[in-house]
Amino acid sequence: MDEISNPTVKLRPTIFVVEEDNGARPYLTRNLRQFGFRLLVVADVEDAIEWLSGSAYIHADILLVDLVGKLPEEALIIGRRLRAQAGYPSGTPVVVMPETVAKDAEGTDENAGANDWICHYEDSDQLHRLLVRLLQ
Repeated sequence: MDEISNPTVKLRPTIFVVEEDNGARPYLTRNLRQFGFRLLVVADVEDAIEWLSGSAYIHADILLVDLVGKLPEEALIIGRRLRAQAGYPSGTPVVVMPETVAKDAEGTDENAGANDWICHYEDSDQLHRLLVRLLQ
């Protein structure tokens, strides 16, 4: 039986990933899949808007946003707009991964209000810990 037809089977958490960096996208998706997450991956904000404004509801437990050339605060605003457009509850986490990270911030997670975070990425284990914490 598959996960959908058997309600006793717990669905794996789903992450909606907006990753504009073509070089980073394969590594990020590979790491997240190895951690057991289901992924919906788009290459840019326009694709994300198209997916999320469609007639069918697309379930995601977390929105993970990595935008090229945007400040973390700008990416966070975009992530929040995507969450609203998708009709996700306001408690659905938005996690932003800045393109560049200052050396003194590397490896830290910054709460940006409510359940929204800026992950100053150091390695995949740090991201995994944050995602697991947000899913609990």
